Amino acid sequence: MSPSIPDLPSPAAAPLNTWVKPLAQGSFWLCVLMVVYFLGQAVVAAVLAPTALWQALVKLAWENQLDGSLLWVLAHPVATSLIAALLCLGSTLASWGLWRERRWGLWAFVWALGLSALANFVITWWLDVVMLQFIGLAANDGELQQQLQVQRLLMTLTLLGTSVLFAGLQGWLGWRLLRPDIRARFR
Repeated sequence: MSPSIPDLPSPAAAPLNTWVKPLAQGSFWLCVLMVVYFLGQAVVAAVLAPTALWQALVKLAWENQLDGSLLWVLAHPVATSLIAALLCLGSTLASWGLWRERRWGLWAFVWALGLSALANFVITWWLDVVMLQFIGLAANDGELQQQLQVQRLLMTLTLLGTSVLFAGLQGWLGWRLLRPDIRARFR
């Protein structure tokens, strides 16, 4: 009788979809960093906003009838920074919920992906409008104005292309997160 050969242990099956937790954890820490950054920016803005130089900048924007939203941002830099911090705090909470595999975190994260994709397009449009106003104010010379318009167009097309790329990536990621095998992990 010959001794039987023992079976080799099979390696444990790798857990499926191990990418969700590292994604959520990285997103969480990045969002925390952004909250801290915007709170720091609010502190700096609180120091700079009452200065004569900043007030002159706001007055200059008002006198030149710049876009109302830009004027508001310049006139209220602390509030602008705090709003940005609150938005990042919302993303931080969504990332934490995704990291801890909470169902609300999954849905909040997917909504945050969609809203940030939409925000990229809105910001691209807003920057184009603001640049158009600045070019009208800054350039009296026709040749200089034409050069600045070309640069504005290149900037806008670059931002628009980036927005399309990120919207595609964010849509793909949202779709991956909402697949039944991933959703089953969330409680």
